[in-house]
Amino acid sequence: MASLLDKDKLKNFEIVEALIHNNKGEILLLKRSKKNSVWVNKWQLPGGKLEEGESSIKAIKREIFEETSLSCKGIYLLSVFRFENIFKGKKEVVSLKVYSCNLSGEDLVLDVDHSSFKFINPKKIKKSDLTQISRISIFGL
Repeated sequence: MASLLDKDKLKNFEIVEALIHNNKGEILLLKRSKKNSVWVNKWQLPGGKLEEGESSIKAIKREIFEETSLSCKGIYLLSVFRFENIFKGKKEVVSLKVYSCNLSGEDLVLDVDHSSFKFINPKKIKKSDLTQISRISIFGL
């Protein structure tokens, strides 16, 4: 028999994002395309949800490659956040791991989920231009 607590179980999401630095100290932001159902035209860091059984380091390497065709060097865990969120009317628990790395020399090729990219000085980033997750990744809770 299900308890009352089962109804209130929150869905857990594990997300990874990366601060990818170029040789000028700028970080890479990707603009979400109209193909997305949320945060259209908002800027975000490369990243996404972990696949079942995937480690976070493997996930960030996969996400960076899928979204940009890039590989990075010197990947390390920068910060970890855990917070409750309401997404599409449902409460969820998000575990967010933020990685930092340096750009390798390849050419950037965007996936269909993104319409544009830019490298920007972190001090010039406007919080209002970012997705909620990337805002937390860059500025904290």
